[in-house]
Amino acid sequence: MLGARSRRAGSVSAFLLAAPSLSRRRASPSFADARALCSESSPGPSLREMTAGLPVFVGQTETSGRGLYASRAIASGELIHAASPIVAHPTLRNLKTHCYHCLRELRARARAEWVATHGGGDGGGMAGHFCGRACAQAAWDAYHELETAAGDAFAPLARRCASHEVKFPLAAARLAFAAAQGSASPRLADALVRVNFPPGVAPGDWLEEHAMLRVALLRGVAVAELGAAREEKERGRKNGEKTNGETPARLRFDTNVVKELDAEWYVGVLSRMHLNAFRVEIPPAALPADVAEVPVGDVPDGHGGHGHRGHECGGGGDCGHARHHHHSLPNAGERESAASMTSHSPPARDSFAEAITAAMAASASGVGAGTALYGAPSLLNHSCDPNVDVSWAIDSRASFRAARTIEKDEPLTVAYVDADAGVAARREKLAFAYGFECRCERCVEETSAVQ
Repeated sequence: MLGARSRRAGSVSAFLLAAPSLSRRRASPSFADARALCSESSPGPSLREMTAGLPVFVGQTETSGRGLYASRAIASGELIHAASPIVAHPTLRNLKTHCYHCLRELRARARAEWVATHGGGDGGGMAGHFCGRACAQAAWDAYHELETAAGDAFAPLARRCASHEVKFPLAAARLAFAAAQGSASPRLADALVRVNFPPGVAPGDWLEEHAMLRVALLRGVAVAELGAAREEKERGRKNGEKTNGETPARLRFDTNVVKELDAEWYVGVLSRMHLNAFRVEIPPAALPADVAEVPVGDVPDGHGGHGHRGHECGGGGDCGHARHHHHSLPNAGERESAASMTSHSPPARDSFAEAITAAMAASASGVGAGTALYGAPSLLNHSCDPNVDVSWAIDSRASFRAARTIEKDEPLTVAYVDADAGVAARREKLAFAYGFECRCERCVEETSAVQ
């Protein structure tokens, strides 16, 4: 159900923020009935809408659960899906090196084109840059107006993410600001599978994070509406019109949507991110002449470094850093949730070897451009011999291509773990981090050969 891709010999690896199908253990229809799953109702986009126009359908079997299947033959190398993220956010470590909106490496653009975030303010410790005016305007229209208005009220959540080495709260906060600003539905990710907690039960850390987010959200709404009222009053003064100083209804935020962004909403979004989010690995960019001296690995002041060693916080709370924080899910333990992928994007470097070295170093240190949540790709299932590859070219838009010829009705698969590892190592990690014993064709063949 989770997006990833294979890692082949000599390839550049990347990692998936993913977790086992913890909530998939329900009665499954037969494969013949699987297409009816697309009609499942949800307040947000349905599975049918997420997969519309793609050469796939949503199926479910007793052995694999829900996943994507080829609706026709797919040729090797064919682009299956060019996916824009539901939400994306740069890592704290990369706030000064990657676009705050699209995650493009800033040094790929002339420095004169960069636009400061938060109106040039600190934004509660989240200050960075957009790669250009187009991203700055798109972000402002989507979520950044409220983020800017929230200002330092965002600082507690930002500091918590830095000290606890977690990323998902930042992406969840961005989705909340977008929903409150009216650019996205609060239920945008509802169709994605999530961890199902017992009624009224949620990790305490998550509830604390939501409380911090809610303060920032309410502050942002109040300040933005006050600013709009002042602008309206000033406009009236210039035009000789009388105003009462109140925020016009057309400029007010929907209070019902803001109320909907409650703790239950936050827990739902975060549990979906733990199961489905990707770590975005963008090949290093070529350097324009005017930014050749811009440091690449600088850590923003006050963030103390946010690099992970070899993986990122993944599904089921299995970020591998549980001894430093308590951002974990029930029954998950302290497992490493890394998944390996291959990169087929052509590097924009002076030297292919230099690009390979830089990308592998970023992968090994766990330093990706950021975190992104996608729709249809979250439905991809696992295989140790996957037939789908994913890559990023310049920003958070991901390309999913057939790694080989895929037959009609064949499941589309990716690798949740390092596909270059031996069968015993792969099975051990899948069982430990994902809760299942892999019985894919490759594992069966290699096990038989060993015996």
